Amino acid sequence: MLKILYASDLHGSDIIFKKLVNAATIHKVNVIIVGGDITGKGIVPIVREKNTYISSIYGTRYVASSQDELKELVKRISNLGFYPYIFEKGEEVKLNDQEYFNQLFTKLSRERLLSWINYAEEKMKDSNVEFFMMPGNDDPYEIDTVFDNSELIINHANKIVDLRNARYELIGNDNSNITPWNCPRDVPEEELKKKLETLLSSVKDLSRTILNTHCPPYGTSLDLAPKLDKDLKPRISGGGLAMDHVGSTSVREVIEKYQPLIGLHGHIHESRGIEKIGKTILMNAGSAYNEGVLLAALIILDENKVRNHIFLKG
Repeated sequence: MLKILYASDLHGSDIIFKKLVNAATIHKVNVIIVGGDITGKGIVPIVREKNTYISSIYGTRYVASSQDELKELVKRISNLGFYPYIFEKGEEVKLNDQEYFNQLFTKLSRERLLSWINYAEEKMKDSNVEFFMMPGNDDPYEIDTVFDNSELIINHANKIVDLRNARYELIGNDNSNITPWNCPRDVPEEELKKKLETLLSSVKDLSRTILNTHCPPYGTSLDLAPKLDKDLKPRISGGGLAMDHVGSTSVREVIEKYQPLIGLHGHIHESRGIEKIGKTILMNAGSAYNEGVLLAALIILDENKVRNHIFLKG
């Protein structure tokens, strides 16, 4: 049997990553797969005024008057998926400069990812777990080289990698079809399909292939997100949120054509669930990173079949 722990859209949350590593130990998995969007959502300034540190998260003001309180404040911000950064009073206005913001965001993103890699390598140094983690459409390309020196975590984006002595093959893709936010790895459907066709046509055995695309296939329960108006605000319909399919037609087309064993997807946090396209079982583990809650899927493969699958929450 092969036991896989799958999660996606960690978005920089320290506590979610640590829960994922610990869950792998608890459930005695063979493989961990993280399916994209691993960097945080922004920078939260902590402003120093003499011996006091002041910050604001989601409209709530926090004041730290000691180093212990500052440490807790930094931890709180990091667990919510943001990057805390200490400024002297008045210097926080530098974040209004887009070039300065981008450079600092990239630096902090790389540091957070490196700290995760170090944490995982220390926690799992005596295990035989295989660990695969790729970026997603939100993630800047500058983070990719952080994986290069890791002895444990492999970036499987746009690659075919062997699992458990080549018993299975894993395909990763870090792109999304074009979104309203024009994220770093958004690409036109034609380009996405060409990438996926190249990968899927090169595997040895589709019945033993795991397809991990960050973006889910179009027209399923895995790609439903709030419908947005021209100002990118959610539309209300019938007293609730209007929903729309936002996944990739290219991902759907290649799944219909090649029928891999299983498809693992993320990107749409609120569409946690399971579906089938033909013989292929598809899963979106969902994401609640901003609540400090790990959402993941435990998948058990045996003799070219999905023997069991369980959604985890912790």
